[in-house]
Amino acid sequence: MKATEILAHFIVSTNLNAIPAEAREVGKKAILDCLGVALAGSRDPLAKIMIGLIKDMGGQPQATVWGKKIKTSSPLAAWANGTFGHALDYDDINRSMRGHPTVPVLPAALAVGEELKAPGKEVLEAYLIGFEVEAKVGAGINPHLFEAGWHPTAVLGVMGAAAASAKLLKLSAKKVGLALGIAASLASGLRQNFGTMTKPLHAGQAAKNGVIAAKLAQRGYTADSAIIEAKLGYAHAFAGLGKYDLNKIVARLGQPFDIVSPGVGLKRYPSCARTHPAIDAMLDMVVRNDIHSEDVKSISCAGSYTTPTMLIHSRPQTSLEGKFSMEFCMALALLERKVKLSQFQDKKVQDPKIQEIIKRVTFSIRPDLNNIENSGNPSTTVKVLLKDGREFTKTVDEAKGTPENPLSSDEVRDKYRQCVKGIQTPKEREKTIGIVEDLEKLKKTSTLTDLLRGK
Repeated sequence: MKATEILAHFIVSTNLNAIPAEAREVGKKAILDCLGVALAGSRDPLAKIMIGLIKDMGGQPQATVWGKKIKTSSPLAAWANGTFGHALDYDDINRSMRGHPTVPVLPAALAVGEELKAPGKEVLEAYLIGFEVEAKVGAGINPHLFEAGWHPTAVLGVMGAAAASAKLLKLSAKKVGLALGIAASLASGLRQNFGTMTKPLHAGQAAKNGVIAAKLAQRGYTADSAIIEAKLGYAHAFAGLGKYDLNKIVARLGQPFDIVSPGVGLKRYPSCARTHPAIDAMLDMVVRNDIHSEDVKSISCAGSYTTPTMLIHSRPQTSLEGKFSMEFCMALALLERKVKLSQFQDKKVQDPKIQEIIKRVTFSIRPDLNNIENSGNPSTTVKVLLKDGREFTKTVDEAKGTPENPLSSDEVRDKYRQCVKGIQTPKEREKTIGIVEDLEKLKKTSTLTDLLRGK
């Protein structure tokens, strides 16, 4: 049996009862986290542009656009919601993917689930299966997918979104294989667009195209049935000849589920995850040693050689660039002793005090993290040299929020509440939390999505 066929059979044969309780519970935390971040993202400037276009495009009112009080076709709803969910770069991460697992899959699953009037248990089931598919495919074709300049959230996410949509549509294994084949040709996203509106568009495109792929397959649209492993197929195209491992994709499907191990990280800060160990280190040193910006001569950060390939804006001028700037995040943590969603604004990035500190920050490659085997290691060392000669150094291997150092259930709820403040009423907010935490018992998806319409 070939890789594509094995994936298709896994998607069709896996049901919620066979998915471990731990995976279901972690999944519901990730779902709540994504919904909160997406509702916050629905207030980002890019949302207004997208909604204007969606209204021009029309579409049957099948699914809710979160935070906007409108409905559109399920593919377009997935497109908008996936983009909103990634707009703030505050959404979850997974190391097999080297990207963001929930934001391409959940918007697809909820849009199709709402259209079909599916119960919550089917949406949760589809989401967990989609997560597993994109993560295991990522394990087989990373790190070379990432190293080549592709954005894994986009390229892998469309496969997860297609898997989730196909599961909800109850496609046969043959048609699921076709859906994956279609989705593979709709996969794209370039890391050079980090720090612009197009990066979150990658997640939205993955969600939308996953829905479209499944719906086309449902209607009999054809594609190559061996798209993952074929000579000119997905793995070869995105990783390169001989640079992928099909066994890593199929040998351990659901054993364990990737959402459990290596797990999913829920972000504490609204910036690229590679800034988080350094932010934790800086905040700890600043508070513990009462360090003030005017006393700092230099800030030196050191980590993996892949970190600067993600943090590509060393002299940022916009909030989006600031999310992909180690220099800005270090300046913010030093000057204001906190890193919050409200601080990521153009005027904050352009603040002369921030810009002056940015010039004092450098990044270098740690010798132990200068090879491809350690390319996914986020460990970062921060050294602060004061003008009086004193020096403080701290290394953080696992930032708060990673699977090894996770947010508690209360912290996840609090993050959700902060994200949706002013968008949902307190009653809607608490009801949403309760529904997601007991998603298996939800009778109809629209009961949840109606709460996501916002003010």
